[in-house]
Amino acid sequence: MNKLILCEGKTDAILLSYYLEKTCGWTHRNAPKGLDIRANEIRGESAYWYRRESENLLICGVGGKDNFGSFFREKIQSVIVDTSAFSKIAVVTDHDDRAEKSIIDSFQASLRPIITKIENEKWMPNSYENSYKQEACIDFLLVIIPSDKDGALEILLLDAISENAEDEAIVKRSISYIDEIQPLAAKYLSKNRLKLKACLGVTWAIQYPEKLFSFIDEQIRSVKWEESQVLAQCFEQLKNI
Repeated sequence: MNKLILCEGKTDAILLSYYLEKTCGWTHRNAPKGLDIRANEIRGESAYWYRRESENLLICGVGGKDNFGSFFREKIQSVIVDTSAFSKIAVVTDHDDRAEKSIIDSFQASLRPIITKIENEKWMPNSYENSYKQEACIDFLLVIIPSDKDGALEILLLDAISENAEDEAIVKRSISYIDEIQPLAAKYLSKNRLKLKACLGVTWAIQYPEKLFSFIDEQIRSVKWEESQVLAQCFEQLKNI
């Protein structure tokens, strides 16, 4: 049985793979025979397989929030229609400053005709017609992060870090520092998303100064996210994939 998670980019994919490895027992593996879905790294895509007993899980970064539809059509849709390869699909996307209904409407448009029934944080059964003109079923989950406010993955991670009182003080000071310096660094921090990345970067630079020049995946794997109640609540349904 094969499952699929689509997320925006490499950072999301690394976090999700780490979290699901630690909390649900998934381990990295090679692609199953006949399902070698290739990612275009130049476009910021990624695709890695994981296994748990007889189940397989593919986690893909699609290269940005505007690329879910094109990635799905080019690499996933025909596999589903021709072989019913996946029994469950989850999409993890940033809230940003979008309304929940707008996000749902966008995915209903970009993932049809396979996926038409979508609710945030709820598995929804969807039916579609396969290449043999038969009705087939697939379960779909949308996870908007954070679910209760504007923002992105960086907000979720900062909230998780802030569960510790000492680290919460560091996060608050880091945010204050970025707010203070932003007018002087406007050409580098021209968007709220970039400010959030800078806040997370400053926080990590203080917590792990010896890893300042490490790749982002090493930074993510150095934190015990599996102990976070914030992430446990956010990914409660995702763990059922």
